[in-house]
Amino acid sequence: MSAKKVDADVIIIGSGVMGGLVATQMAKAGKSVIILEAGPRVSRQEIVERFRNSPFKMSLTNIKLQGVGSPYPNPPHIPSTYGDYLQQVGPVKYPTKYLRVVGGTTWHFGSALWRMIPNDFKLNTLYGRGRDWPFGYDELESWYGKAEHELGVSGMDGQDESGQGGKAWPPRSTPFPMPGLPTSYMFDRLTEMLGKGGYNPVLEPNGRATKPWGKRPKCGGNNNCNPVCPIAAKYDGSMHIDEAEKLGATLLDNAVVYRIEAGDDGSITGVWYKKPDGSEHHLTANYFVLAAYGIESPKLLLMSTSEKYPNGIANSSDQVGRNLMGHTGISMNVMMSEDVWPGQGPTELLVYLNNRDGAFRKDFPSYKIKVRNTVPTADYAASLIEKGVLGSKLDAEIRRQSARSLNFAIDFETLPLPENRVTPSKTKKDAIGIPLPEIYYSVTDYWHAGKEEGIKDFHKFAELLNAEILSIDTKFQDRQHIMGTTIMGEDAKTSVVDSNCRTHDHPNMWIAGTSVMPSASCMNPTLTGAALSLRLAEHMLQTMGQHS
Repeated sequence: MSAKKVDADVIIIGSGVMGGLVATQMAKAGKSVIILEAGPRVSRQEIVERFRNSPFKMSLTNIKLQGVGSPYPNPPHIPSTYGDYLQQVGPVKYPTKYLRVVGGTTWHFGSALWRMIPNDFKLNTLYGRGRDWPFGYDELESWYGKAEHELGVSGMDGQDESGQGGKAWPPRSTPFPMPGLPTSYMFDRLTEMLGKGGYNPVLEPNGRATKPWGKRPKCGGNNNCNPVCPIAAKYDGSMHIDEAEKLGATLLDNAVVYRIEAGDDGSITGVWYKKPDGSEHHLTANYFVLAAYGIESPKLLLMSTSEKYPNGIANSSDQVGRNLMGHTGISMNVMMSEDVWPGQGPTELLVYLNNRDGAFRKDFPSYKIKVRNTVPTADYAASLIEKGVLGSKLDAEIRRQSARSLNFAIDFETLPLPENRVTPSKTKKDAIGIPLPEIYYSVTDYWHAGKEEGIKDFHKFAELLNAEILSIDTKFQDRQHIMGTTIMGEDAKTSVVDSNCRTHDHPNMWIAGTSVMPSASCMNPTLTGAALSLRLAEHMLQTMGQHS
């Protein structure tokens, strides 16, 4: 690259898990690194204390004030996604939630860290739906293992993660770094009852330590993984940012990048960012990584227009911001006829994957059924008090509902539809003059066919559990799994990045994260994004070596 003086070898935009992983690898290799984060640093102590004092804890109904968002900062320069920051303009709302703080959204994620399975990489070839990846599972398998080690994943070796109750699947060359978490009474009882209907239990691989791991202690089962693990047993992206800084990387927080510059030869030359006071600043580097997650990354690219790039950066294909995917889902509340006591241990662990893969994917999407291991006691109490239930009757009913109320949720695979997209708003801006994200989202008959299958499963679950169905919500629930807005592919005319996550249009810029994924599967995408980020970092270092 150019020999002119720059501020760093590498500039990374975004300090979440993906940006942190890449920064750590770059710093280990002796590269000078600047990480730009739109939001502030937060401390675990501060978040835990704020959560304890919040009037809304794990509310499943009070979305805007939901506990997982309430403890985190909401300054004017980075409005919270728990408010009206995301502008919804499509027929289906996509009210996803993410954090703009140092360490990113993994601060409050449920910590499910799944591998995709081989057939997820060739959805179009096998089932005539969506897109294929430019490579298969075998190419990513070793990177999955490395990502599991970096994030400290605990899981059940030898488990069939296809949900068919057969041999270990998918193929693995390395065991999980840590053994899986122990099951609770509720998990064991549900396993017994649902097993009679042919539903095979699968225990989620996750980012909770089951033994001391680095500086992380063993999981204590606090059951408030959302919004924050109080003892840091659960992985979050700030841990890799801390490591990168110790290796020499520089982190600039409260630095909102609003423009990426490119030269006439296609090379990215610099970035502009604003501080909370609105002041503008400029930085240069030889190489750039965009790791601002699936809404902010395409918004920034589309905002970065110029005479040379009238449609924005990395957008010769007109695919930037398009192909937005997520795990749009449904849920069911039931009342058991016996005490099973949810709430012991982590918020997520037990799932059912009988429809994870098969020829049915030609007709309806794959899906995951998960048991939400949470107890929204505040919701129960508020509802009972509103009905006039007080005193000892209130105590008894709170106990009964806490012991017997269960929530099952389904996550459906969605397809990369070009009309589903993120764009910068032309009319609404935040406090420092940056456009808000505008989201158009919809679902097709394919999703609705999956919904009908899922409802059948719900009714079977209730029957097997001898439970009363209290409600079934089919109103397009969002699972906060953002994918597809800077999609990967071999053809520069139909994709944004190549198989190494390098932008087709700019040889010195890569995009890290789940936004590059060509398919969504029905599983949480964080581990796939992490594996891709580690693979990206190696390719980047090889490229830098060629130009050193």
